[in-house]
Amino acid sequence: MLNPTWLDTFITLVETGNFTRTAEQRFMTQPGVSQHLKKLEEACRCELVVRLGKGIQLTEQGRRVYEYARAQINKEQDFIESLQFDAPFEGKCVVACSGAIAQRIYPALLKLQSVHRALTIHVEVAPRRTILQGIRENSIALGIVTNSPSTEDIDCTYVGEETLALILPKAAMPIKGSKDGNPIPIDRRLNQLGLINHPDAMHYLQRYIKDSGEEKLASLNPNKLPHSGYINQLSQILLPVSEGHGFTVLPKSTLAYTHVASKLTVHDGPNEVTEPLYCVQTPHSSLPARYQLIKDTLHDVLS
Repeated sequence: MLNPTWLDTFITLVETGNFTRTAEQRFMTQPGVSQHLKKLEEACRCELVVRLGKGIQLTEQGRRVYEYARAQINKEQDFIESLQFDAPFEGKCVVACSGAIAQRIYPALLKLQSVHRALTIHVEVAPRRTILQGIRENSIALGIVTNSPSTEDIDCTYVGEETLALILPKAAMPIKGSKDGNPIPIDRRLNQLGLINHPDAMHYLQRYIKDSGEEKLASLNPNKLPHSGYINQLSQILLPVSEGHGFTVLPKSTLAYTHVASKLTVHDGPNEVTEPLYCVQTPHSSLPARYQLIKDTLHDVLS
């Protein structure tokens, strides 16, 4: 790497064309200027100038070194200016969240882009564990997760609640299979159907069993329930449920975005099961100003 001090002296020498004026502008002696030039020529392994008394004439190599040095200064100035630039309505914003949350927030974020054309919004769909890992590794700037992470390496801000629903096929609810003519208990029904698994299914199911107040589910071990399938595409999770292949647990809001809602039913438990939602980011660091607009919008939609 060429010494930047030598390059600065060389730029001044080229632009003044004179050793004396270069020494004055650089607050150096003329021998000092000559020494910088000599060291730069040694580093470049070529002659950069032809000396004409106290003046100079550039060689072809000298012209190229001057252009390189000037380009480095311009690049550095542009970089420093970019660090000071933080417009509140311009730039790229990345938000990571579950597919269900993405369905709720994306229309509102698109409206922001309609108003602020220089704003670019990227929504990344990922499970909770992936989002938290991304925050820790600084690969994700802002995320939305359920439940507050109990760790000091992630900063959390409460933004709202998400209602969870135990979703079953509508055709699975009649009394078929019950010898005494009564509806089949919900714990038996879940064992009959099996779980349509997805990246957040076990987390949702455990939360539902714990908070629903449903006595028949209190002793159910979610890890021992049979699985009837797995899919990681939110738009497809409810399809096998609608066709009677299993049950699942998802945010209730997903029912508003599926074309098979008429073939589904939500189990009516004693208690509504909700999960708190949090914006998460790395602590001790401030996001660019444009993210405040995003966070305000997320709070409006999710609260």
